[in-house]
Amino acid sequence: MFHNTKNIFLFILVAFVAHSCDDTEETAQDGHTDADGMEIVEMIDGEEGLLYSECNGVIDNNFQSGIPSGNEWDLTVHFLDDECEELEHDDDDHDGHDHGDDDHDDHGDDEAYLEITGYDTSIISITVGGHDDHDDHDEEHGYTFELETLAPGETTFQVKLMHQGHSDYTSSTITIVVE
Repeated sequence: MFHNTKNIFLFILVAFVAHSCDDTEETAQDGHTDADGMEIVEMIDGEEGLLYSECNGVIDNNFQSGIPSGNEWDLTVHFLDDECEELEHDDDDHDGHDHGDDDHDDHGDDEAYLEITGYDTSIISITVGGHDDHDDHDEEHGYTFELETLAPGETTFQVKLMHQGHSDYTSSTITIVVE
């Protein structure tokens, strides 16, 4: 009898673990983003210029090539699915308000937002924006931030998609070289 009870318990445990690891639909239903990568782009003459991309272990970092000091860029972050395609965003989750300070108490519990951390403030300045509907081109959505290069040097930063008090996605450490 003990042997059957042990088998039943083991079966229930395995079924529970398998169910909890296969929740792509529930992830979409509870508002969490199931991203497998991200890209940072800038708009150049109506086209997106790729500055950084990471997906499925492949990283393309154009920030390491060196960018000039004393400039500002309005950049957009797109989160990517397991096929490295842009994830769709729910318009209702973003109201376009400013996310430019470090106090994120103005976010509703269900609203995702960017958090960018870990950089040397003497080399670059980052101001996180809101949600960008890209009115000037065909892309659907993204999260925005302004990057200002202040002085020559090298620093790193990380991008996090925050939701309900935790990160739904955390980027690799991104190196940026300012010339």
